[in-house]
Parts: sequence; C-alpha cells; structure tokens
Amino acid sequence: MNKIDIAYLAGLIDGEGYIGIKKCKPVKGHRTTPSYHARIQVRMINEAAVKFLAVKLGGKYYSEKPHCNNGRPLFCWQVSDALAQKSLKALLPFLRVKKKQAILALMFRGLQSESSKHRSKTTGTRKLPHWSGKILTVRNLSLSDEYVAECEGFWRQAKALNGR
Repeated sequence: MNKIDIAYLAGLIDGEGYIGIKKCKPVKGHRTTPSYHARIQVRMINEAAVKFLAVKLGGKYYSEKPHCNNGRPLFCWQVSDALAQKSLKALLPFLRVKKKQAILALMFRGLQSESSKHRSKTTGTRKLPHWSGKILTVRNLSLSDEYVAECEGFWRQAKALNGR
C-alpha cells in the first residue's frame, strides 16, 4: 500500500472513525472476567470509502439499515485486536485527530501480548478424559485481578479520550 492511500485512510479514520477499546461482559460458564478488545471502526453513508478501507486494511465490512423512515443506510467497517494493531501501526504517522487514541490502543495491545503470563487465578477445576482412560482434574485458570484492572484502566482512558 502506498503512502497516499495510507494518508487517505488515516484521514477517513480521523474524521469519521472511532479508535478505542471495547469491553465485553463475562459470559457465564465461559469466562469469569470481562474481555477487552482494541477496535477501529468507521460508520458512514459513503459506501465507496468504507469499501476502500476494507480492501486496503481487511476487517469486517457490513451495512446497517436506516435508523429512521427517511434515512439512508450506514456502511460500516471495523477491525479488532491483532488486525487493529497492524492497521494502527501503518496509520499512526498520518493520524492527527485520533493519534492519542491510536497510541493508547497500541499500548493496550502491548499489555495483551503478555496476557498468557497473567492467566494465574484459579477459579475452580474440571474433569477431563485422558487417552489412557484416566480422568484428570485440571485447574480452570482465569486472568489475574491485577491484569483485569490494567485492562480496565486502558478502557477508561479510551472512553475519556473519545469523550464518552
């Protein structure tokens, strides 16, 4: 991708986009802590611009129905986690309005890259069959309270930067 395309995409995101951290509630029976995801999103009525984002940066492209009777459809693009990190690294030199949000999201991704080290809190056990015929008791490991607190701090900073 050439610098002109990257600069154009950065301008789209600066003007129409969102760079932040999404927080998802814990899912009963699946995980005991919230999950957090770096995210870039653009929603606008110009389909060509949104498709250009999807073609150049990958990610999810979709449309939403109008929110009122006379409204026009919204075209949406978003990337999360590793793809958001890759996109932000490319866009960062050209971002102006949302540069702080991009730096924060990249710092957050740096923390996430070490998340396996923070999977240290035992939340119970489960029994699993072993190939030998024995039943093994395995600990359920969850993310530490300290790690979740750090993620929460990044999420709060992102909310503040985005004026929410």
